[in-house]
Amino acid sequence: GSHVVLDTPTGSGKSLVAVAALFKAVAAGGRAYYTSPTKALTSEKFFDLCRHFGPAAVGMATGDVSLNPRAKLVCCTAEVLASIALRDGPAARIHTVVMDEFHYFGDPDRGAAWELALWRLAPSGTTFLLMSGTLGENP
Repeated sequence: GSHVVLDTPTGSGKSLVAVAALFKAVAAGGRAYYTSPTKALTSEKFFDLCRHFGPAAVGMATGDVSLNPRAKLVCCTAEVLASIALRDGPAARIHTVVMDEFHYFGDPDRGAAWELALWRLAPSGTTFLLMSGTLGENP
């Protein structure tokens, strides 16, 4: 699939695009992941996606918490997805990944989590939606 980098200001509708991408993946029978850099944001998005897709369809994994991990749609931290990508690679059979706060890719301490998922999953056909409200502001 084609990948998208969505760099628009906060409040401009990135979440709507993310929900559409996740819906498309789940409707096609695939698995989808929504990643974020923090446990708090992952939890917030988990509850938001439960409202959109229903609690039975959504899981969450933060390293500390695991709820419904076999769901078709899983909210997780970037580090959890990196671990899945390293462990399973293409065998993870992930249709779509939405990476929120993608500007962390350039972070020397945490950027590797975003890079590993892209490196291990994109060649196997996983589609990525990479979102940021501040990507263009980073040096």
